[in-house]
Amino acid sequence: MSRIGERINKALRTGLTFTINRDSGDLSGEYCMLELNAQATKPFIKEFFLSATFGYDTEARAGDKITSSDGRHLMVMTLTPEILKDSVAAYDGVCYKCNVSGQLYRYSGEATWDDDYDLVAAPVLIKSDCYGLLTEALYGNDLDENRELGNLGIQEHELYIPASVGIEIHDRYQVSSGEYYRVETIAKRRYENIDVAIVGEDTR
Repeated sequence: MSRIGERINKALRTGLTFTINRDSGDLSGEYCMLELNAQATKPFIKEFFLSATFGYDTEARAGDKITSSDGRHLMVMTLTPEILKDSVAAYDGVCYKCNVSGQLYRYSGEATWDDDYDLVAAPVLIKSDCYGLLTEALYGNDLDENRELGNLGIQEHELYIPASVGIEIHDRYQVSSGEYYRVETIAKRRYENIDVAIVGEDTR
């Protein structure tokens, strides 16, 4: 047991409680500190990036989706142990804010008849309440600081999503607001336990 870690945990109780959302069941009862980057100049960092401090005994892991007690849905991008006197005193982390929720579908290869008696592919629901971060591609695409992030259009976008979801190429991501996206490619090694899917308009 880390005495310094216990003191930091006590200080964290002035922060926010959070719940780790996993398919195996939610884990709650921990505290963390979340801070905006006051020095940020890039729109993406200002809008979605949060510095975080977690306790030395946290159950959170990179790739987890968590819900803070103030109602924010977040993805844990990184967790780095802070070592003091040869033991872990706390974990410094980075969280990204989720700005979309929806459902993930996969096409099984089976088909059904529609109202016009045409055979159409039948998508199968893989996961509901599927949270992520949808944004313009950050590589080769500069975000315009004067452009509203809610009006992104529907092509050349990246979907950051926990790897535990198991997203695959050709999946359909249906945003709760009504847009449909098709997964074109997936970058699996950019972040630990976070997949970055390149998505475009899905007209299937």
